[in-house]
Amino acid sequence: MLVNIDEIQRQADEMILRAGFPKHSVNLSSAPYGDGTPYISFENDSYNYIYSERGYEFSRKVTHSLNTLLYWIMSEFAYQIAYQYELVHRVEGRDGRRIAFPKFIEIMANMNPAWESEARVDIQKILAEAPYDDSLYT
Repeated sequence: MLVNIDEIQRQADEMILRAGFPKHSVNLSSAPYGDGTPYISFENDSYNYIYSERGYEFSRKVTHSLNTLLYWIMSEFAYQIAYQYELVHRVEGRDGRRIAFPKFIEIMANMNPAWESEARVDIQKILAEAPYDDSLYT
């Protein structure tokens, strides 16, 4: 059985607080804003995490799992925070992902310890496609 948007927001807020960030750092919606902001729809007994802009849908992820939906939502937030952290702690001549990726994993683990391994796998997939390259930053 699917939970409603208010319950998803409540669980997201709990995770955000657990990771040390202010409540409502992520504001969920069940209707499109039309500006590319993701929203959640409930169709065919599934959660749909959709990005659309001006009526054009450019991404949709579908799952039956509330945990998976929350992972998608929270990983987007964690990446934003991790790259803000990298910007403040940037090391000249080094691929910034060397700082952002461990921070991303740390944030995800703080929100839900079970997500640490999944976050590590996500990073490994990214690095398999696009390895660290410090030469781009010299």
